[in-house]
Amino acid sequence: MKEIYNQIWKLAKPYYEKGRPMDIGHVSWMMVEAEKVCQAEGLDDSLLLPLVILHDVGYAEVPNDNPFKIDMRKDHMRAGAEIAERILGDMNYPADKKDKIVYYISVHDNWALGDDSVYEDKIMSVFNDLDFTWIVAPNGLEGLADILEKSLEETLKWVENDDKPDRRPFATETTKKLFETLLEARRKEVRG
Repeated sequence: MKEIYNQIWKLAKPYYEKGRPMDIGHVSWMMVEAEKVCQAEGLDDSLLLPLVILHDVGYAEVPNDNPFKIDMRKDHMRAGAEIAERILGDMNYPADKKDKIVYYISVHDNWALGDDSVYEDKIMSVFNDLDFTWIVAPNGLEGLADILEKSLEETLKWVENDDKPDRRPFATETTKKLFETLLEARRKEVRG
């Protein structure tokens, strides 16, 4: 991991400590996988990695409630964009990239609002792949089950029936294979 991303993580982590308990593991996992995807697919890590690191910092600024509520999603995206603007600005991150990352954070959960158009951008699409795939990563299914107040089996069925692959197809073979591999592993764990 490049030092600049470690610095961003160091500045972001206190926000995650105030926000949702699962987000430190969520973002840590995404950071590792995003770096792998950037290498495999030749993507711009200077956009994807800060987006991954900062995308959910806004939960530190909103009431502790169900993150699936639409107002909560909107509020955390707005707050997250403001926090990202400060963090990246304080670090003198290149202005053009900072502005793009802040925009990405301000719309990263737009799928929940019925707007999939932002995912036509390759970086946003790969980000969405990784954000969704975390659900079937180690500890991801458990985190989602807690939020949904469902069993692991019910949560696994919820993931299997999600319309993400139809509405927002996987952006790369790397992210698609990662999701499929992790989903199969979770099926074996949950169903034997």
